[in-house]
Parts: sequence; structure tokens; C-alpha cells
Amino acid sequence: GVKDRDFFHSKLRSNCKVPLLRSFKSLNPRTVFKKSMLTDLWIKRRISNFQYIMALNLMAGRTFNDICQYPVFPWILNDYQSETLDLNDPSIYRDLSKPVGALNPDRLAMLIERYNDLDGFPEEQKFLYGSHYSSPGVVLHYMLRQEPFTSMHIALQSGRFDCPDRLFFDLAGCWRSCLTSTSDVKELIPEFFTCPEIFTNTNNFP
Repeated sequence: GVKDRDFFHSKLRSNCKVPLLRSFKSLNPRTVFKKSMLTDLWIKRRISNFQYIMALNLMAGRTFNDICQYPVFPWILNDYQSETLDLNDPSIYRDLSKPVGALNPDRLAMLIERYNDLDGFPEEQKFLYGSHYSSPGVVLHYMLRQEPFTSMHIALQSGRFDCPDRLFFDLAGCWRSCLTSTSDVKELIPEFFTCPEIFTNTNNFP
């Protein structure tokens, strides 16, 4: 019953030091993050990189229940063509100090030039990036091969799959687009690290 459920939940919260299981007086993300001691747990390797980033997403209000606010994970590597990788080589990793849109200095210069050309626009209408690092379209792009995202993708494209060249089929090509296109600055989603099925056509779609 309800009483047993509440008793169990109370015991669980008081006896288990699980990050984010306890409630905080403030719902301000900065306050919640500071009181959670998550970074301390991560530095001491008591939680994994995945758990840490997932917790940050939850604190930011992101959820698997809404593709408009889907959890965001960063691109980690910048080499998707070599057959083998030396994980001790710093050159294979993406620069995490910058957003995707700023990784390529040539593209960034083009974006800044375009921004400066918007002088005639009101300040609130000016923009640097023409797209977002996360959006429903990004989630459906990556999750194309798994339902219910397949049906959602088809509905978004007026009842059919998008043009083949725009579908997610090549990780190296996707990364290259994120580095060079002026309209592509998307990051990744958690399924890249948890759901290998997104890379295979297990549902035998045409």
C-alpha cells in the first residue's frame, strides 16, 4: 500500500547515499549541483563519466520523456576513420573547452562574419549559430532505426523517410559535417554509449 511504499522510500533515502536520490530545498540547478557533491564523487571515481554527465543533464531539466529536452552528451573523439586508436594520444580527443560550433576556426570565422552582417537586425534577432546542439530533429536523426523514433521521424518528414543522403549512416561523415557545415553543430545523445542497436538495422527497415 501507500504507507509501505512511503516507508520503504524513506528508508532508502536515509540509508543509501545515492546521488540525486534525496530532495533539495532549492530547485535552482546551480544550488542543486553545488549541494550534490557530484564533482567530488566523480573526481574520486565513485561515479563514472557517464553517470556524471547524465546527472548534469537531469539537473538541467533534461529528460528522456521529451525529445525537445533530450539529454545531451558531447562528442569525445575526433578520429572516426583510423582502424585502431591509441587512447593515450591526446590528439585523438575533441577539445571539450569549446562548443562544437567553435572547434573549426575557419567555420567560426565565417559564422562571426555572418553575425556581423546582421547589423540591420534587432539585437534579439541576431544569431551566431543557425541551429542548435540538441533538438527533436537531432534526436530523431540519431534514433532513426529504433521505434518509436522511426515513426516520429517519418511523421516529421510528411509520411516518409528523409532523403538518403541526410540520414544517419556514417559516423565519420556525421562528425565531419559537425565540424564543417555552417548549419550543423549537433552533439551526441546517451544512446551512443548505451544502445549499439542505433547503429544497426535490427528492425529491417527498407
